[in-house]
Amino acid sequence: MSVPVVFSTGSLHPFGLDRVFGWAAEAGFDGMEVMMDDRWDTHQRAYLLDLAGRHGLPILALHPPIYQGAWRLGPEETLVRSARLARRISCPLVVAHPPPPGRPLRRWTAGTLAMARGEGVTVAVENMPANGPGFFGVRRGSCHLPGHLAGAGEVTLDTSHVGASGLDLLAAREALAGQLRHVHLSDSNIIAGKDEHRLPGKGRLPLKPFLAALAADGYPGAVSLELKPWPLGTPDPAVILERMRAALEYTREGLRGTAAEAS
Repeated sequence: MSVPVVFSTGSLHPFGLDRVFGWAAEAGFDGMEVMMDDRWDTHQRAYLLDLAGRHGLPILALHPPIYQGAWRLGPEETLVRSARLARRISCPLVVAHPPPPGRPLRRWTAGTLAMARGEGVTVAVENMPANGPGFFGVRRGSCHLPGHLAGAGEVTLDTSHVGASGLDLLAAREALAGQLRHVHLSDSNIIAGKDEHRLPGKGRLPLKPFLAALAADGYPGAVSLELKPWPLGTPDPAVILERMRAALEYTREGLRGTAAEAS
């Protein structure tokens, strides 16, 4: 079975969901990841189901709000509610940001994360970017190293976060292979502390070998294009669509290849 390639609405967050779903359908993506924010459109079951149905694109991942969402709840209750919403719209996966450094990861994993997973969907903890020396607390790892996520269960691997942390992408994938359920794909110039989310092929990450290794390993999740709006050509719709198609084709080429051919 081929790995689905989906588009994150966060890549074009200045636009409404309906336009982004429409562009993704026209470009040929297999599904969507919805980045939830402070707009009710990103939280309401009926509207999300309507979007998916009208555009023929299943929602394969929900990303809870990075900041406060429309529910106006704290991050822990928001994560649990997001997992409940995912179950109600038949979305198989929720991306979870771990708590900030300095807060015990083990307690969060056993409490909030376990409650969210109890809703019956996969909740995959995302690796975070390292932001430089002196930033992280001493009570736990920052979740930018694969070892920090060893006890967190299912994970989301963000390639731009790997680049910002100065890590070897292929080694990170191999270390997390047994836990890996979702990928945020974008490129990076591998500048420490700089989370770039560049277009695939426009940076220095070995994305083609990475994608080939995913496909060869029987990776069970989706690859989600999570980019920034400006490299996609915002605000020009024609340029946006052209670059979405190019990013999709790049990703599918990588997934069709072998590690040897793609390197």
